[in-house]
Amino acid sequence: MTMLKLRSPLLFALLLVGAVGCKRAAPVEAKTDSAKPVKVETTEVKITEIPTLLRLTGSLAGARETDLAANVAGRVLDTKVERGTRVKKGDIIARIDVSSAALALTQAKVQAETSRTQEKIDQHECERYAKLMDHGAVTDVEYEQVMARCKRNPLSVQAAEAGVSIAAKNVGDGIIRAPFTGVVTERFIQVGEYVQASTRVVALAEVEDLHLNFSLPEANYPQVKLGSKVLFTVAAYGERKFNAEVIHIGGAVRSTRDLLIEASIDNKDQVLLPGMFADVGLIVGKESHPSVAQAAVFTQNGKSNALVVKDGLLEQRVLRVVESRPDLVVAAGGIEAGEKVVTPYRPELKNGQPVL
Repeated sequence: MTMLKLRSPLLFALLLVGAVGCKRAAPVEAKTDSAKPVKVETTEVKITEIPTLLRLTGSLAGARETDLAANVAGRVLDTKVERGTRVKKGDIIARIDVSSAALALTQAKVQAETSRTQEKIDQHECERYAKLMDHGAVTDVEYEQVMARCKRNPLSVQAAEAGVSIAAKNVGDGIIRAPFTGVVTERFIQVGEYVQASTRVVALAEVEDLHLNFSLPEANYPQVKLGSKVLFTVAAYGERKFNAEVIHIGGAVRSTRDLLIEASIDNKDQVLLPGMFADVGLIVGKESHPSVAQAAVFTQNGKSNALVVKDGLLEQRVLRVVESRPDLVVAAGGIEAGEKVVTPYRPELKNGQPVL
């Protein structure tokens, strides 16, 4: 009995040690797996030139913008457009009731025909008086009175014909057409409304060619010239970059100590609209930074990272990205030219892992 009591605690201790030893063995085996060398593909970090940008803000406007006026008085019969309607040059915008103008045109035509008829009658009379004057059958006063009518008649005809042209124009102005291809940004009239000649009908802006307007601080004036390139983004398209070219530079510094700059934008795909706010980058030079393929970069904790092979081990680096392209990432920190970066990145690769 005594032997059994002494051996039982010993057996318990041996079993306890064995259990602890089993628990400690697992990490050793895992560490051995993580330290297993892996084969990776790498690319060398290159130097890439990118534009040096002067950051500014601006807005987009149509290359041509106008408020169309009615040009004639009358009631609006119908409108063919709404806000946002895209129109071509010559498209009908609205129709105005010009029945009174049509009556005025008829009256003007009658007046013109009357003037032409009177001119013919007086011309014959002048010819008759000229013959009578040659025979001394009329006095000088009578002759001069008839001749004066013959001189006035052509002027009366011209005035009457001008009246016809004015009345015809008023009738034609009853159909309001787009003066250029663009988009209707605002409509000011409604069907049934009575308008005057000066009443605004619609606001029209050209959209295939836009202008980017922004102000340049006085101190940066030497950095801009005609033809300078501009990069800009708008909220609607996130980080997508658009191009523009400076076409006008303000001729004087304003009281706000800046100049107005105007750049031209080719917008044939019409993805941009007048009035959009723009984050502007005026290109004022170039700068060089290390760059790697986009496939080598991965995101961790909201930051861009890459794995660099150094001294036979993988070393994870956080990149300070200054420009990201579909195929390339340019960084101002985190990598250096000539270093080897794992490309493409694989999720199973870990920091500190040895490579073959």
